Amino acid sequence: MIKSIKYFLIVSLLLSITVASAINGIGNYLLDQKVIQPYLDAQLIRASSLIGILNQSTNPGSIEVKGEIINYLLRSQPMTGQVFLFQIWKDGQLLLRSPNYPGVRLQDAPNGFSDRKIQGNEWRVYSVYDQNKDIKVVVAELYNLRRELANDIARSNANALLITYPVFGILIWFIISIALRSISRVTTEISNRASTYLEPVQLTEIPNEIKPLVAELNQLFIRLKLAFERNKRFAADAAHELRTPLAALKTHVQVALKADNEADRNKALQKVIESVDRSSHVVAQLLTLSRLGEEDALTDVKPVDLHKLAVEIIAYLAPHALEKEVEIELGPAPAEPIVLGNDTAIGILIRNIVDNAIRYTPPHGEVKVSIVDVGTQIILRVIDTGPGIPTELRERVFERFYRILGTKASGSGLGLAIVSQIAALHHAEIYLATPPNGIGLQFDVAFPKHPA
Repeated sequence: MIKSIKYFLIVSLLLSITVASAINGIGNYLLDQKVIQPYLDAQLIRASSLIGILNQSTNPGSIEVKGEIINYLLRSQPMTGQVFLFQIWKDGQLLLRSPNYPGVRLQDAPNGFSDRKIQGNEWRVYSVYDQNKDIKVVVAELYNLRRELANDIARSNANALLITYPVFGILIWFIISIALRSISRVTTEISNRASTYLEPVQLTEIPNEIKPLVAELNQLFIRLKLAFERNKRFAADAAHELRTPLAALKTHVQVALKADNEADRNKALQKVIESVDRSSHVVAQLLTLSRLGEEDALTDVKPVDLHKLAVEIIAYLAPHALEKEVEIELGPAPAEPIVLGNDTAIGILIRNIVDNAIRYTPPHGEVKVSIVDVGTQIILRVIDTGPGIPTELRERVFERFYRILGTKASGSGLGLAIVSQIAALHHAEIYLATPPNGIGLQFDVAFPKHPA
């Protein structure tokens, strides 16, 4: 596992440079061998030509004297510094030789280039024969000198690499540090955040290689933010949803306290138990609902008879309607009022819509509930004779805690927000309109129809 990208890149790049430089050095060494050998062979050819010319131009004298003169003159040529020997032969007689004569006769050397071992050392030999003058010139050079020259070149390359190696290391460190600066910036930004700040990290000036990582991190922040918001909403939603069951529970307890006979008391106490069970069920479902967001899927999904569920909810809210002297009516059921969803969540949706209609309908008003089959959709329609909602406010009423100014009915402003959330989870559409008679509000929730 890579513990540090920076050190991994530095070490890997330096090793790569080392390997590449070694391969380049070996290649240069082999190439130098091929280049140096022909060059030095050409120098031997030039030396043999020069020796022949100098032999003819020098004054007569002993072999040693003439050899010293030629050797001195050769030192002024570009090839000087190379230790070599020469011999000039005519009619089997040694006419001239270099002062460093090793005592080996080279008159039998073949014309052209050849290799010979003299006194334990390897020599490169070149001989040329002039048929017109019957003169043979032989020159030889130590192979060791050629190897030393190639080694000097290779050594120079290695020294240059050793000198530039620290420069490479510093440059690589600097470049990689700049390249990884964006990661450090993102790290610093996240580390300095408050625990409650879950806004996305800005993707500007971020390399393409880490954009997917930052994008996924932003998605995580969004999910965490939604989860925290759902947890914060739970207390308010629970208080809103339990208000009606607790009110009913209180009513049943008061009835039980005022009952004149055992039968009425037991009946009221049974209602108390039913209210407690309903409240417990609502709390359990609210816990489930609080964990659901728009990115989640519903659990416990099954076909739900929308009309049958509406009957139960209306029966539960009927005492509240009678107390306000509001007439509540449920229309006949269509042939197949079946939708796919969570029955408890849909029950909360129906109860909130009908409860709002009862609250905002004045005494002696009407609330009509109907289930309408329009082919691909099943519509839950609730029509009341209340004040209605102005067109410009019909979107805002679904905001949490929003209430229209001047409303006298009690409430917390959460009911329609919960309705909107449940509808979104069921892929249902909400429409608010004015009824055909022009009085009140028509509240439609269109669910996708589930095939029987």
